Amino acid sequence: MKRFLVAVAVAMSSVAAWAEDEAGRRAAEPVGENAASESAEPAPADPAPPAYDANAPITNADWRNLMNSARQVREASMTIMVLAVTLFSILVLGGLVLFTAGLAPNAVARSSVATRDHPVRCFAIGAVVLVLGGLATALTKGLLGIVVAPVLTAALLIGLAGVSEHLGRNLWHLAGKEGNRVGHIAAGWGSFALVAVVPLVGWFGFLPYYASVGVGSFFSGLIWGGEKRAEEPFGRA
Repeated sequence: MKRFLVAVAVAMSSVAAWAEDEAGRRAAEPVGENAASESAEPAPADPAPPAYDANAPITNADWRNLMNSARQVREASMTIMVLAVTLFSILVLGGLVLFTAGLAPNAVARSSVATRDHPVRCFAIGAVVLVLGGLATALTKGLLGIVVAPVLTAALLIGLAGVSEHLGRNLWHLAGKEGNRVGHIAAGWGSFALVAVVPLVGWFGFLPYYASVGVGSFFSGLIWGGEKRAEEPFGRA
């Protein structure tokens, strides 16, 4: 019995010693953390932005940024204006072509037939007429332009209507549909306008070529006539 009590006392003293060591270790941990936090240096704060000064002089960098912004705005405005003018011109000329087709349907039909049957001859005639008309107007200091300009304008509108009808008819046939003359002219004018506005190739290639073909087809149809088609209305143009 005496030995049991001695063993119990030894065990209790061991447990008490362990408890004191554990309490001391836990009490020392916050102290170490506080010491580490106190010894650590504070992070540098972000510098505050400088206050705006309305009376401060404008630097060269500010002027360059301002001029670059103004140039970008001007270029964007010019691009939008050119696109708007181009689209408006296409729509207006398309309306004139349709108006011409309604005003002189037989002349447009003859021009379309001449374009279909003799495109090379129409181009040659149109190129010669345009060159001679321009030279005559220049040599007479614009006196003949009073007569030449209306004739060439009428020939160009009728010829472009005929060329547009020819192109549009082929497009409708490629789509497997017959269509009508208004649809042919609208489709042909739309495709011609899209090709004509292409830089360089359209400006100096397709546009002068089809303008010459149009003028030449008018005079070719006027001189040699053309075969009547089923959709062509009868009567004088």
